[in-house]
Amino acid sequence: MNRVEVNLENGRGHTAVLAPARRTAPRFSERMSRTYAILLILALAGLAGAAGCLSTSFGEVTYSGDAMRVHVENPGEPVENAVLQITIMEVVGLEQHEAFSEARYIDLVTGENEYTIRADLQPGSYKAFLTIFVGSERRASVIRDLEVTA
Repeated sequence: MNRVEVNLENGRGHTAVLAPARRTAPRFSERMSRTYAILLILALAGLAGAAGCLSTSFGEVTYSGDAMRVHVENPGEPVENAVLQITIMEVVGLEQHEAFSEARYIDLVTGENEYTIRADLQPGSYKAFLTIFVGSERRASVIRDLEVTA
């Protein structure tokens, strides 16, 4: 604690003791910031948990000749009549145009699966949007960049 001498107008001096300031309750904005931070952390944890529900995953996606090869990893039980949806967008400058789109029924065996999709693509840059559905549930989804050379 600090001692301070205070001189008043009548000439008498008094000694005052300064004590540390009492901690006041946090301001409204500080409380709200903490609340939002906690809610954000909980939301991110929930999204991370939901992302783990996508058990099927895409592996390598390549294009050569006139066909695209898609590798799919299925660690779970075999699935019949899943749907593989493919949309390929050509990227020119800052624009994208649909170059190819197809949905087909596939059977997923446990482990590595490979599918060949015939698509005639000209040399250029593309984005491949791939999704697998089992019933109405989305099992896997990914966007991959493709470069097609002559």
